[in-house]
Amino acid sequence: MIGVDISDKSIKVAEVVGKSNPQLRTVCWSALPPNIIRRGIIQDLTIVTAALQDAFTKCSPVPISNQEVVASIPETQSFVRVLDLPAMSDRETEEAVQWAVRQHIPFDLERVYLDWQPLPRTAQTKERSQVLVGAVQKDVVDPILQALDAAGLHVVALELEAQAIVRSLLPANAVDVHGVLIIDLGATATNVVFFDEGTMKFTASVQVGGDDLTQQLVHSLNMTPEQATEKKALIGVQPQKGGEDATVATALHEATIGLLQRIEKTVREMAAQFQTDHFVRAILLSGGSAHMPGLREVVAEVFPGIPIEIGNPWTNIYFEDASKAPLSPQDASHFVTALGLALRPPESL
Repeated sequence: MIGVDISDKSIKVAEVVGKSNPQLRTVCWSALPPNIIRRGIIQDLTIVTAALQDAFTKCSPVPISNQEVVASIPETQSFVRVLDLPAMSDRETEEAVQWAVRQHIPFDLERVYLDWQPLPRTAQTKERSQVLVGAVQKDVVDPILQALDAAGLHVVALELEAQAIVRSLLPANAVDVHGVLIIDLGATATNVVFFDEGTMKFTASVQVGGDDLTQQLVHSLNMTPEQATEKKALIGVQPQKGGEDATVATALHEATIGLLQRIEKTVREMAAQFQTDHFVRAILLSGGSAHMPGLREVVAEVFPGIPIEIGNPWTNIYFEDASKAPLSPQDASHFVTALGLALRPPESL
């Protein structure tokens, strides 16, 4: 399957083949001009279509083999929640979901695509039903479909970024995985995903990303964007003894703490929904800025006592020789969503 991740700054493509032992066949990438996609909404269909076509010509190590794709829906303009409902029939549940979502959803219901699925009952929920509800604005979805179609691609499914990230980073059989918080640091936004008891239960998007950390250096230290990007990658937030490197680390530390505090506030809101203070058992970091030096230690300042790891994009990818992977683990972190899309099982299409 081919996964296509269309973000605000780039288009990333991954092709995965094989069912029992999925293998990465090739990856592709193309940049997008600034402001062509803003907060997940395409502003210029012609340019995005051309960038899609361009991406499919820039593949390594081999060309894409077909045109059937699973594409991502940006988390910025989507809504995912678990709703608690009384035990009832499917027809009654459908009506109850429509009513309940109106109380929670931050969008006009007439302008969204809405879907839901029942969650398995547990000992704690045997007297009621839980449903996972997803909604996304039509203004986001329709232009994505138009661009993919104009590029000559056959869309077999659309999927929320969070779903793809989970499929990429967590084991294929994740029924026994409890309390994992995924923090996916993208260029312009950070996705927050809570996964528990075998299912994704909460997502949020914080409108601060790696580019904002870079801009902190540009503005506070009078660097060029290129210099700031290099310093962020090499120095990060690791403590330094003095000189320019220490100034860089201090500025990045301040900006990163600000981002993490916003994420922590989101997590507290999650905790209130789930009525517990200790529901996060582990944190996985992913995305382009996940490998910034010292990041894990700074995350631990805001989330003390919780194990923190960098997510492995190869969790469900099989390699006969991992040293021959077409991407390094650090580069692969940029393709987490595309890999997760490409790993979507054929039976679920």
